[in-house]
Amino acid sequence: MQLINQLLRWKIFLAFSLVALILLGQEVRAENRPESSAFQAGITAFKQGNFESALHYFQQAESLGFEKPSLYYNIGVCCYKLGRYQEAEEAFRKTAAFPQMAPLAYYNLGVVAEKQADHDKAVHWLQKSYDTAEADDVNLRVLAANALNQIQDRTAPSPWAGYVSLGMGYDDNVELVPDSDFLQASNMDDWFLDAYLLARRFFAGETKSSGSYFQSSLSYLKYAEVDEFDTGTADLGLFYWKQAGNYQLEGGGGYYYTIIDGQSYEQSPMISLQARRSLGAATDLRLRYRLNYLDVLDSEYDYLSGWRHRTMAELSRKWGSYYGYLAYTLELNERDDEDYSPTRHLFGAGLDMKPLDNIGINLYAGYRTSQYSIASLEDRDEDRFDAILNLTYFLVSGWEIICKLEYTDNESSDDSYDYTRNAVTLYLARPF
Repeated sequence: MQLINQLLRWKIFLAFSLVALILLGQEVRAENRPESSAFQAGITAFKQGNFESALHYFQQAESLGFEKPSLYYNIGVCCYKLGRYQEAEEAFRKTAAFPQMAPLAYYNLGVVAEKQADHDKAVHWLQKSYDTAEADDVNLRVLAANALNQIQDRTAPSPWAGYVSLGMGYDDNVELVPDSDFLQASNMDDWFLDAYLLARRFFAGETKSSGSYFQSSLSYLKYAEVDEFDTGTADLGLFYWKQAGNYQLEGGGGYYYTIIDGQSYEQSPMISLQARRSLGAATDLRLRYRLNYLDVLDSEYDYLSGWRHRTMAELSRKWGSYYGYLAYTLELNERDDEDYSPTRHLFGAGLDMKPLDNIGINLYAGYRTSQYSIASLEDRDEDRFDAILNLTYFLVSGWEIICKLEYTDNESSDDSYDYTRNAVTLYLARPF
């Protein structure tokens, strides 16, 4: 385990093998029912180092109604040794529901979290193990304390983080500006290359409860034939955050710049305010307000210049290998041309899951309504539905292969704004 160095590694294996086997042996001495036979077969396979077979027998015992903390504990041990860390976490959480086993289960939850490089979660569980262990359980308290020291005393991580990706894809209805809000789609299809680079620099605050970060990104979308739709963007921002009681507050600003077909299209300064509050161990509420002034530099579209207000509320929750969220955004516009100053309501939902250690799935669905008050003609209403599916395969050394599928259906009371769009992109990406 990466949690503890060579000096402590033997102690971790003690908690993951010998203690588990002693507990299992004690609980099945007088049991002769089928579930107990499966349980005992699991112990035998475990002692022989056949963890796949042991896990099969333990799960069989569970399906037959065997409900003991040692069963869940040993399932967690087997899953850990097989590299199935999400399942190990679930098993140790079940173990922790039994008070007599909770401190040891918390310790192993910390080990599993550290194995997945989730250092904050590892510290949480290890500290909980130390705090809940009996005063005379010296071995466990020493293990937890040493593990905490190893995490907290290790070299500080790099203040730099980033992400790079290069993709190739096909779009059956190219948009002049992706998610441009107002401009009709082209009704032309084409192949494209999509490049993206993000860098972020963290700065420590005066205390551990505050800090700041600077980030910047570059992107370029290059089409094979309709190069008048080639789009490049650059942005930079500086943000400050502070923990205030149960809230994490964040404020900052940024600047965005866009080119189309090699010519300046738009620049936009931005102000952002955000508050996040934890509603439990795995549930968060986030509120955010962003104000942009959109300065359209292309004279053909300068009527779109003006202010945009976006207020968003998001509720998110993580359970096991799943992460989901629901979000609502209210958008108000004050553009130079009032006919292009809609009021918008966006409802979105997303789900991230990792069914296997090297496979990730991300789903998103969004529904947006837009109301345009037009002075000289009838008001215009639009409804847009978006769906996105990302399939990620995690390679060695942090590299990822991502297949992204996108679908958009925009329906308007003005038929000239109706369109559908399908796009597929294959990316090679890496966080760093």
